Amino acid sequence: MKLRISLVMVFDLTTVIVLLCLASVCLIWWKAREAQERALRAARAYCQNLGLQLLDECVVQGHWRFRRNESGQLVIERCYQFEFTSTGYERYTGEVVMRGSKLLNVTVEPHRIG
Repeated sequence: MKLRISLVMVFDLTTVIVLLCLASVCLIWWKAREAQERALRAARAYCQNLGLQLLDECVVQGHWRFRRNESGQLVIERCYQFEFTSTGYERYTGEVVMRGSKLLNVTVEPHRIG
């Protein structure tokens, strides 16, 4: 007589829901981090093209909201703020807007050219 050993994991509904929630939170965090990295690259490139210096090498997430993209899908629109200088003395702010994973807009406030 052979003894068969099988490992079976039994999940109840609560465990499945908790695991799905945890996976969803991880996915949202991953996508937010990816969007923030793209926003930082966009701010860096924009400042470099205008001859500005990006300060602190970071972007900070402002507000976010749900919007529809060009194909009608519901995606998250995120706004990131950054600081830059043109003279080395004054700080100015700029904004990067991402819709989903796509760069929508980069704007900077009026600043001295120096």
